[in-house]
Amino acid sequence: MHQLTHPWGSLSLYRWPRRRNETLQAWDNADQYLLNTLAERGGEGGETLVINDSHGALALAAANRGGVVSSGDSWLALDNIQRNAAENGLAEIAHCWPDEQLPSLPGQVLMRVPKSLALLESQLAWLSAQLNEGTPVWLCGMDKHLPRQLVPLMEKYLGNGQAEYGWKKARLFSGKAPGRVLADSPYPTSVDTPVGQLRVDAGVFSQQQLDIGARFFLEHLPSGLADGARVVDLGCGNGVIGLAVLQHNPSVHMTFCDESWMALKSARENLASFQEGAQARLHHGDGLSALDERFDCILLNPPFHEGHIVGDHVARRLFRQASKRLAEQGELRVIGNRHLGYHKALGRLFSAVEVVGSNKKFVVFSCRDPK
Repeated sequence: MHQLTHPWGSLSLYRWPRRRNETLQAWDNADQYLLNTLAERGGEGGETLVINDSHGALALAAANRGGVVSSGDSWLALDNIQRNAAENGLAEIAHCWPDEQLPSLPGQVLMRVPKSLALLESQLAWLSAQLNEGTPVWLCGMDKHLPRQLVPLMEKYLGNGQAEYGWKKARLFSGKAPGRVLADSPYPTSVDTPVGQLRVDAGVFSQQQLDIGARFFLEHLPSGLADGARVVDLGCGNGVIGLAVLQHNPSVHMTFCDESWMALKSARENLASFQEGAQARLHHGDGLSALDERFDCILLNPPFHEGHIVGDHVARRLFRQASKRLAEQGELRVIGNRHLGYHKALGRLFSAVEVVGSNKKFVVFSCRDPK
């Protein structure tokens, strides 16, 4: 837990899921810069729309000033915000997913610049269709993570935008809503896959083409699954892995699972297009943590980053979840970059870890018998 001092008081903020000996704090100078800007320029502008808040620094601090609505693609971010609200004795924050209609029109917008340029572009287009003309829009990010195209994208979708002064390695950008749509977002895109041409919504991995890891994983999926086998595509993205399994094993019960709202939207649309009538469902949440059932097969192509933070902590958390959710005789099949050395973490959780496919870049493991 770390203490954030903001213009209207202070907050005790945690990062969830909680990790032992956590060294990262739940905000950075870009959050602080946005809050200072709101205090200096917000006036009596009413409700604040907060976009891409990761842990509640923006939404919960602004809630001490007035009404707040949060929006973003991540279930984990929303969970962080609501948990930190409870920790600080604050009411839950109203939330709106990226493709939904805002419950009310805000007086101003605070926006963390997302890692995904596609998500940024989609969100700017969404704002142009939602906000009243002249509504202030302030964006901020750390210098090392900012895209060069930011001001041109603001000009494209808002009709204006400028970079302001830097502060403690963060930079502020300001604009005003045009009150009308100036340009349509180019998303979703579509990619060619062995399953067919799949929809990929803004911010979902592999925006322009199927990534080489997924392509290699498709060559090493389990075959001959029993009728009625319970299978989960964990971290499903656009759903290509689960759809491939359904294509060859139409009688299994498939669960598509992701923490990204836009990923599940892609998977939902692709499922309807390619496997209509399949025994399938979608789960939005922190992996398997909220599911009580056990699975005969868990398929996982884990991310090695969470936002701008690179590491294997997400993969290790999903490995632990999988070890607790495997049915007797069940299998976790997982792919990873060779240099990440997943066999070590998997060996601590499973008695049987076998390599079923490899090349110079990737390794596919079959894991059984959780310890």
